[in-house]
Amino acid sequence: MNKTNNILILINITFFLYYSAQLLVFTNEFTIKNLGSFNHAIAGLSEIIGIIFISLSISLFIILKKNIRGQLPIFMTILLIQLLIFLNFLRYIFTDSPGETTINSILANTIIFSLGLINSLIFIYKNFNELK
Repeated sequence: MNKTNNILILINITFFLYYSAQLLVFTNEFTIKNLGSFNHAIAGLSEIIGIIFISLSISLFIILKKNIRGQLPIFMTILLIQLLIFLNFLRYIFTDSPGETTINSILANTIIFSLGLINSLIFIYKNFNELK
């Protein structure tokens, strides 16, 4: 793989590790700050999402060490996750209904997910033939 691919994958690894740390290590603070409230159901869901994110970052790290050939399904999964979460955040912004959190917190997360989404789109577009 070339340096550009390595950088794009490292950006996604960093993105997922940041959110997994937020969701796993700082579950209480993260849910209160970003979701506005805390209960065990929200904490449990946050931890499950954190586990998924750390699993994706480990997968990307293994791909970084091995090869991207034939890895289109994992990259499409990452793209789809980032797209759906980005669209969900946009829904809160456009309806101006952030719930018990602030619109600024949702906007910050929307920007971060949009950057991850753009990163994934660039990577898939640049490497589509090799990923198949």
